[in-house]
Parts: sequence; structure tokens; C-alpha cells
Amino acid sequence: MGAAPRTHRLLSVRLHNAAYDDLVAAAHAVAADSPPSFTAYAHFHILLEARNRPWLRDLLGDAALVVADGVAVRAAARLTGARGWVNGNATDFHHRLLERTLAQGRRVYLLGGSPAAAAALPAILDRAAPGCVVRTHHGQIDVADDTVLADIRAFAPDLLLLGLGTPLQFEWIARYLRTAGVPLTAATGNFLEFLARTRARAPRWMRALRLEWLHRLVHEPSRLWRRYLLGLPRFAAAVAREWWTRA
Repeated sequence: MGAAPRTHRLLSVRLHNAAYDDLVAAAHAVAADSPPSFTAYAHFHILLEARNRPWLRDLLGDAALVVADGVAVRAAARLTGARGWVNGNATDFHHRLLERTLAQGRRVYLLGGSPAAAAALPAILDRAAPGCVVRTHHGQIDVADDTVLADIRAFAPDLLLLGLGTPLQFEWIARYLRTAGVPLTAATGNFLEFLARTRARAPRWMRALRLEWLHRLVHEPSRLWRRYLLGLPRFAAAVAREWWTRA
């Protein structure tokens, strides 16, 4: 077990921060010692959604880990008093969580992404971890339909990676976390598409400069322009109010 993650409350959501290996160790420790649990990530859009959806705020409060994601959230955490904040992002955390789980010979179910991503993932993962035991299903599902739930229960994975987007992946967790019986579920957003290479991740130099958000905006403008151009000012205003209250 590594160092315990630091915690910091931002916009009523408790965030966890540590080096990736320590976050992964903490996630596995919770999975071993607790009832079915889940991890989530929090970029500014999810924090805004949680302000407008009390059920989502309450659900994030029950998460074993909520990993801070993105430049805006890291800056806001530091502004509102977080200390010793380690730079990181959700995609890299999920890579390490998956790698460690497969290296330990555990079973993994991946639910989410496009049909093309779901079809590509088994071969990609078998090359990375030969002999790994994985099963996939695309994310084009109706959350109210429990057909996939039966498949997950029959497969009995140790880890479920759930990439249905926000808020659908959180609706799935709220509805099925206990009945699925998986020790650890991770809400992953677009991670499965990046893993399957059906959606391009920002090049390393952009990630080093903390410009991954710009890469996504350029490549998905119709989906993301409102989130960034309208959501970021709203997020900044909410954080400023919180900073003023704490000050």
C-alpha cells in the first residue's frame, strides 16, 4: 500500500490526489476490503454537473476515489487551499489501473465506447498482457436495459471499466453498482476510445504543456465548444465564490 492520497473539497466534491501508483494502490485496497466500490474522475464539467444534479453530487460523495482531472481543476484546487497537489490526469490514472490489474491476472470487463472500439480492445489488450482475461461491450446501450448487467455478472470481473460518458456512466453506477457485484468499477469517460485508438489522444508535447484540452476542442468542436467556452467561465465564477467564502 502506497502513501494515502491527499484530499481536498472543491465545489462540494471531495477530490483525491497522489502519484499514480499510490492512487492505484488505494483503489485496489478498497476493492479488496469493501463492498462493491467505484472510482470517478472530476474535470470542471463534472463538477459543474454535480452542482446542478444533487444525485450526482451525492453519488460522487460515495466514491472510493475521485481523481482530479484537468488544468482547470488543478488550478482551482490550489487556489482554494490544496497543498502538495501532484499533476496528473484521469486517462493516465486509468492506464495504470488497468495495467496493474491485468498484471495481477485479474479479470476485466470494459463497457463503453463505440462498437469499433469494443471490437478492437481484446486484441490490443492481449498484445499488452498476453493471456489476459477480458470481455468488452460497446457503450451504445440504454441504461435502463439490464441485459449487459447479466453478461457482467456471468463474467464475474474483478474490475469494470465503464466509459459511457457523463451523466450516463454515473446513472449506471447509481442503478447497478451493488447488483453487478464487481469489486471495483471505474468511471472512465473517453478512456476506452483512447485505448482502442479509435479516438486520437493529444501528442506527448501537448500533454507536457497541459494542452490536452485544446487538442480535444480542435478535434471535437461541435461537441465540446459549449462545454469549454461557456462552461469554463461558469466554473471560474463558482470557484471564485468558493475562494472568497474561504478567504
